[in-house]
Amino acid sequence: MAYDLHPPRHALPVRPALGFSLLELMVVTAIALALAALAMPSWRSLLERWMLRAQAQALVDDLRYARTQALARAQPVSLCLSSQASQCAGTSAGTDRSGWLVFLDPDGDRQLDPGESVLRQHQLDPQRLFVRSNHARAVLTYQSTGLARAAAQTLTLSASGGARRLICISLQGRPALQAEEAASCS
Repeated sequence: MAYDLHPPRHALPVRPALGFSLLELMVVTAIALALAALAMPSWRSLLERWMLRAQAQALVDDLRYARTQALARAQPVSLCLSSQASQCAGTSAGTDRSGWLVFLDPDGDRQLDPGESVLRQHQLDPQRLFVRSNHARAVLTYQSTGLARAAAQTLTLSASGGARRLICISLQGRPALQAEEAASCS
């Protein structure tokens, strides 16, 4: 008796097709693009807030750095707002600046003079961010004791989209980054 071990062709399992058709790929891509277009405005706002938070924290860190260097070097160290990366800005309260400098100020005149060393400089993107002080002279000098001259300032870091962060400097010169919704230093 002979048995046929090969099943008929119509009984073989059908292998599924691997991959996607061009039509399926185009539909998924169109849906993804539509969702991305809807999310773009909120994504831009989120990125602006993240960038603002990072730069505000960098300013607070540089204020703390200036105080630490004044204590460590036993000489005055100043932080000034600048419009250019190499010199301090002039004197006018409420003027937008695009960065700041931390420098050794051995003569304590709160000006970056020739021969004084710049310890750190920070330049912001002037199209996106700016910083301003409520003080007429936007310079904070830490004495060798760690206390600050011209303290009790409010520095405002603002983005072109309208978001802003406040950095409040106490009478002793301690900086504090305020919450995003803070309207003033308390």
